[in-house]
Amino acid sequence: MGADMSGTSDRDAHPPGGGGDPHDMPDRTSSATDSARNPGFLGVGRLCETAVRLSGVDGAAVALMTRTSRVRDLVFATDAISQQIDELQFTLGEGPCLDAFHDRTPHLVPDLRDRSALERWPVFSGEAIAVGARAVFAFPIVESDHPLGVLELYRGTEGGLEVAAQTAAVTIATSAGRTVRRNWDDYLTAVDDADPDVAADEFSRSQVYLASGMVAVQLAIAADEALDILRAYSYQHGRSIKDVADDIVARRLTLRDTDEVEGR
Repeated sequence: MGADMSGTSDRDAHPPGGGGDPHDMPDRTSSATDSARNPGFLGVGRLCETAVRLSGVDGAAVALMTRTSRVRDLVFATDAISQQIDELQFTLGEGPCLDAFHDRTPHLVPDLRDRSALERWPVFSGEAIAVGARAVFAFPIVESDHPLGVLELYRGTEGGLEVAAQTAAVTIATSAGRTVRRNWDDYLTAVDDADPDVAADEFSRSQVYLASGMVAVQLAIAADEALDILRAYSYQHGRSIKDVADDIVARRLTLRDTDEVEGR
């Protein structure tokens, strides 16, 4: 099943230093009893809670993404650590959840301190440990051969998932795929139109893409390069990428006017 790294290692991860502490991100997570705010995805929150209960993990989240658009949104997270794990992968551009999506196969990491994890995701592994995760399990969400996102599970202690727990997670990811697929087109339209309700969603990253477009214009670069600069700036300053984006959209921050953009 994908990258099932069951070995253990005594090697400790030491996250690289930055301009700030990336773990001091504000806790935007709703309580586990809240539902995902997008009306089409109301069932996703319940599926995440079921995944925690049946898989014996400490937290769960569902993130949507696609190869054909810039969507990379967190739909629901049961707790702050689940949200931070997803935020780290979005900011760093590496991690088991991203690989599970691209490979269309589960990536099971029983111990983030294992040498295999540290070599494959050198920055993410250390940062995830620092926010309180020790094991991460990612299951792709695919419907009708269309990859839509990932079911992300974590545990604060090392250890693999039993076969029954893996089966439950796969079943829940399949159910999430049906729920998301029914409302996928409407969701993409809302994101493309910068729907205020979507932008106001605590999990949505529509503001990030709007900010990257502004940075692209300010620096006369491609949108993808601008998004990379946003990621680097946010990590370097120990801030949530969404908070940085909010500042750029509100014109409280202009990267064109700072000399802290590496290489520019």
